[in-house]
Amino acid sequence: MLPPGPREPAALQTVEWIVRPTALLRRAAAGYGEPFTLRTAWSDAPLVLTSDPEEIKRVYRAPPDVLEGGDSSAFLEPFVGRNSILILKGEQHLEQRKQMLPPFHGEALKRWAATISEITAEELDTWVPREPLKALPRMQAITLDVIQRVIFGSRDPELRDALRAPLDMTGSTWRLISMSLVKAGPYTTFLRAVERLDTLIYDRIDKAGDGDAIVDMLTGTREEKRDQLVTLLAAGHETTATALAWALERLARQPTELNADEQIDAFVREVLRTRPVLSITARRVLQPYTLGDYTLPPGVYVAPCIYLAHRHTNAFIPFGGGVRRCVGASFATLEMREVLRAVTARFTLVPEREEGERMRRRSVTLAPARGASIIPLTR
Repeated sequence: MLPPGPREPAALQTVEWIVRPTALLRRAAAGYGEPFTLRTAWSDAPLVLTSDPEEIKRVYRAPPDVLEGGDSSAFLEPFVGRNSILILKGEQHLEQRKQMLPPFHGEALKRWAATISEITAEELDTWVPREPLKALPRMQAITLDVIQRVIFGSRDPELRDALRAPLDMTGSTWRLISMSLVKAGPYTTFLRAVERLDTLIYDRIDKAGDGDAIVDMLTGTREEKRDQLVTLLAAGHETTATALAWALERLARQPTELNADEQIDAFVREVLRTRPVLSITARRVLQPYTLGDYTLPPGVYVAPCIYLAHRHTNAFIPFGGGVRRCVGASFATLEMREVLRAVTARFTLVPEREEGERMRRRSVTLAPARGASIIPLTR
């Protein structure tokens, strides 16, 4: 028997998972305790959520023949492809991680700070003091330009627009609900947008040379390269942009001195704790798995819940954990530091509205419901 959870049909739980995700999580935790079970159209089996820090450590340390990653992201396959690091399992997943890690760690990281600052400065030049703006699309523009530089060595407006088209479709609440429940209509439009993106990605793959951009260094088939590049382009900018939008939304409401790296890093950590971009990091159960007083059968998912775990003292897992921890965690942290440094050097921020913004799902991310509406004021 699985842990108890909301009794509404999966379709209704899916709608709440999209429209009011954190309210659903808080309600389920308050009503059913730890752990609890959710059922949504996003997974092919029930999700058993845990927020207990010790249980989460066990999940992340479990061997791959007991708990396996990959399947919980299968709903992303029409976009990222079956060869994506998000989908792959076992040795294939580890091999792809080895290819993708070097540009985002160590000495390679340091050379990107100046690029991030340059691109951020160009964006900030367009901000008009006392004129309201939505921080989320502005941060998406910065982080997408940055990740294009990392992957292709240059910025490409055509490719940028082609990538944003399917992603923006998932930013519309009604379209995301429709695509989650019905594989027609908006879903078909979404697939056509992905096909247009694929045409451009394959063109870049075919023109790759001997440079030091990621597209030049990837190995494998064209299809494998395509899936990794699309994953990097999307995950490598959308999650960081969302985290930055939350940072600016919080900074506008809770003015904080950010004059040193230590202060910026502490602020970033607090934003990632209180406004995590991802809600869960699920693993499929392959062998009977004990979780609290329950033995979970093979086939279901056990899902560390980042949002609820962060309400515990000293819990901090915004990038997941174990062998599937986010490859770009260090790069995302660097990017947030450099962007916040540039913003706070030129502007103070105030909120457009007094009330804070609730969390709403945009695809897999938990984003500010109003796009992080702020007003920049000249320092």
